[in-house]
Amino acid sequence: MARPTARVLALLELLQAGGTRTVAELAERLEVDGRTLRRYVEHLREMEIPVEGVRGRYGGYRLARHYRMPPLMLTDEEALAVVWALLFDRRSQAGPASSLAMENAMAKVRRVLPDTLARRIDAVLQTVDFTGGPNPAGPEGTSAGQPGQRNAKTLLDLAEAARDRQLVVFDYRTHHGRVAQRQVQPHGVVAHRGVLYLTGFDVDRQAPRTFRLERMAGLQVRPVTFAAPTESDPIAQVVGALSAAPGRHEVSVLVNADLAYVQTRIPDTLASVTPVSDVDEGGAWSRVFLRAERLEWVAGTLAALDRPFIIEQPSALHDVVHDLGRRLMENSARRNPRS
Repeated sequence: MARPTARVLALLELLQAGGTRTVAELAERLEVDGRTLRRYVEHLREMEIPVEGVRGRYGGYRLARHYRMPPLMLTDEEALAVVWALLFDRRSQAGPASSLAMENAMAKVRRVLPDTLARRIDAVLQTVDFTGGPNPAGPEGTSAGQPGQRNAKTLLDLAEAARDRQLVVFDYRTHHGRVAQRQVQPHGVVAHRGVLYLTGFDVDRQAPRTFRLERMAGLQVRPVTFAAPTESDPIAQVVGALSAAPGRHEVSVLVNADLAYVQTRIPDTLASVTPVSDVDEGGAWSRVFLRAERLEWVAGTLAALDRPFIIEQPSALHDVVHDLGRRLMENSARRNPRS
């Protein structure tokens, strides 16, 4: 902490832990001398934070008894942004901070929020799951959703409804553009590959369903409760539904690469990837199974893998791959007319 402001805030955090801290202890923790520490104490007092000096052998500084920090004045969306970042960092394990540090930060943010907002944030902590992974482009080159398209209020309302087991009603736009009202018993929200999904039980269709949040409109939480589902796995419901998406062609290909390599290049929303041990070619092999509307896209994906592969089905994919290779060879042979 090189900046004085950071050290002043760190001093406040130490004092908030309670008890009296000696000058020597505080100075050592902040890596400053006693004179600088006293200057930081005055900074806190100028901010109207009542820091008391305690004289004597065991003296030092403490916060005035019964003093509480004022609530952290954040809007619902700002609070959600802070907690969301901590949640993603903790569950993806991709950030530089330890799990303990993130848990502590989460608890501190939660403690200083106004009670009403804190309860809404609690609902997010209880009902939102992450599968991890960045936001890829879809198989036809369309975006899988951008953070700016999400509605914080919708997420907070859905999280509370899932926690309290209350029925929700909303207008939903399908990928074909049709809009219809849906009545759903919400089970949870899943953040998967940059997209937010609601999982739940569709009352009208009497079946489990998954909905993308950015396609919802006019969300209403009804004072109608439902019993807790006996079996509910929101992540499995989202990933399973996506991997079983319909397509005109069922494709199965053996790829000369391990599972981790393939999954970094083909999202699990698009394909099922399993290791295979009975291939005579040697090395690690994986079986990739997917459903696709266009075999041309499959051929391009296989080319991007840059690994040997064996087509199991459909036989028509052989011709599409050969045609792609021929066109690439022809195009690469063309010379620049200006050279």
